[in-house]
Amino acid sequence: MKFFIKNSLLREEKTDCIVIGIFEFCEFTCANNCFNESVLSYINNFIKKGDIQGKIGQTLLLYNIPNIVSERILLVGCGKKDSLNRYDLSKIVEKSMRILNKFSIKNILFSLMEINIENCDIYWSIRTMVNAINKYFYKNFKINTSLEKDIYLYSISFHIMEKKYFHIANNALKHALAINSGITAAKKLGNLPPNICNPLYLFLQAQKLSEKYKGKIDVTSIDIKEMHDLGMNAYVAVGSGSKNKPYMSVIKYSGKNTIKQEKVIVLIGKGLTFDSGGISIKPSKNMNEMKYDMCGAAAVYGTLIVAAKLNLPLTIIGILAGCENMPGGNAFRPGDILTTMSGKTVEILNTDAEGRLVLCDVLTFIKRFSPDIVIDIATLTGACAVALGSHFSGLFSNDEKLAYDLEKSSQQTNDKIWRLPLSSEYEKELNSSFADFSNVGKGKAGAITAACFLSQFSKEYTWAHLDIAGTAWESGNNQGATGRPVELLSQFLLNESNFF
Repeated sequence: MKFFIKNSLLREEKTDCIVIGIFEFCEFTCANNCFNESVLSYINNFIKKGDIQGKIGQTLLLYNIPNIVSERILLVGCGKKDSLNRYDLSKIVEKSMRILNKFSIKNILFSLMEINIENCDIYWSIRTMVNAINKYFYKNFKINTSLEKDIYLYSISFHIMEKKYFHIANNALKHALAINSGITAAKKLGNLPPNICNPLYLFLQAQKLSEKYKGKIDVTSIDIKEMHDLGMNAYVAVGSGSKNKPYMSVIKYSGKNTIKQEKVIVLIGKGLTFDSGGISIKPSKNMNEMKYDMCGAAAVYGTLIVAAKLNLPLTIIGILAGCENMPGGNAFRPGDILTTMSGKTVEILNTDAEGRLVLCDVLTFIKRFSPDIVIDIATLTGACAVALGSHFSGLFSNDEKLAYDLEKSSQQTNDKIWRLPLSSEYEKELNSSFADFSNVGKGKAGAITAACFLSQFSKEYTWAHLDIAGTAWESGNNQGATGRPVELLSQFLLNESNFF
């Protein structure tokens, strides 16, 4: 499917269908400026009959409209004028796609750019619409099956009224398509079953990036032998009960010909390809969803794809911290004391608090890159999902500017985050009688104590931690990876590179 920006006379557009908005009280979004009286009179006949009232999501498909070249017009309700937000725009586009995909329509032209959306200009309108279209079509696919729903569409175009916005619109389209490629890649990786997607598989997928984006991306791996040699004992311990041994993928993306290349940004993704809880085994109910415990790694993987597609003028190190946490004769136990790569010791009280053990060694490992910014992304704690639900990811940071920049990116993309405290009062929850600290707190504020644990290994960095346990996947009838927070991270990188 191809996407285009068009600036033309709607009545002369030869396409299968033009999508036009109509507000409540039967006011067109743009048609008064685009069509002559005979066209408007023809359409108004249907409106007067009450076939459409303009409420959000209502549609009316018209054929053989006089004095226009397009075969069809789809009227879509846009609700009350000047009261729409981006969520409403997504619903409008999704409903339009649901209707049009039932027909053998190959080419669609959306003429919705003139709708006044709250905090949303042409750039963000196009980003929002492309997101909605890609989200709709991703739902139609299942993994490893030929029973995919037919898609007839060849092209989708977005009509802009004024030529002066053509460059901005094309830029928005370029960014949207790249970001949605990253989101789709993260979803596909996250949705794979754990018998396919194991730590080695993560590395093999990362390796393919170096082949596809040769000259931009280099990939190396750290296997279990090298982890032992480096003293990454906490990371190794988590994977010790599984036949699928730990594999850490190191993806280096290098932007070319820019002073921004001096700045090094490290993105660390927790990649627990399956988390049984280990000896502290989880309840069996919904344990199948623990294949999503690698969605942090999937998000980093997707974000690196976006950077490569957009040729961002940055240096980015992406870490996919692949591991599998299983019970077994070699598994680590509650009561064990581990010496981390940093030299600090950790008493294990719960083997299901494993992600922080993997990440703490990775946070030490990345010292070699002298990073300016470090962000880890992890499905780290059920406590964060309890605190924030499925709408907001948790944000923790030791730097005000980095926290502000991530919150700005969140507001721009509507990929929501909420900052939680990271203060010394919570650190005493990790006190241990036998080691420097324990791997879990005393039972309260679990998301915060987990972040406090990680903060012990990131004091030398400008660092942020995103806990995506509540947002990385959906349960129930719509079960599947969400691809979050790829758009948030991509926007952060766009802002860092001033790439607008």
